[in-house]
Amino acid sequence: MDTAQINKMLQKYFNAFYEADAKELAKLFHEAAHIYGLDENGVLRDIDRNTFIKIIDSVAPNSKNTDFIRKDEILSIDFISKDAAVARIKLRFGDFAFTDILSLISLDGEWKVISVLETSKPI
Repeated sequence: MDTAQINKMLQKYFNAFYEADAKELAKLFHEAAHIYGLDENGVLRDIDRNTFIKIIDSVAPNSKNTDFIRKDEILSIDFISKDAAVARIKLRFGDFAFTDILSLISLDGEWKVISVLETSKPI
């Protein structure tokens, strides 16, 4: 179980969010991945990977905002097996702070996000 590989993948994840790089995020998410969270009315949201990538692609890159303060952190990584792990992370994207739980799986030696449970609060 190689935490270093997951750390490297999560750094790419943070960089892709910071730069709003939809193409890089698409590489990090498995094709069948879903993002779950509550909307502003408390209703469960279930967004598939392709829709999520389109949403990210539609926003202006945060890296061009000189007032944007980057804040990302790996809170924990827990291995379920040699090929499955859960990572708890914090990141800032736009005007929101996120604390997310990422389910990860290693396919052909490459770690991919298969689901995200996201929570956010306005900054």
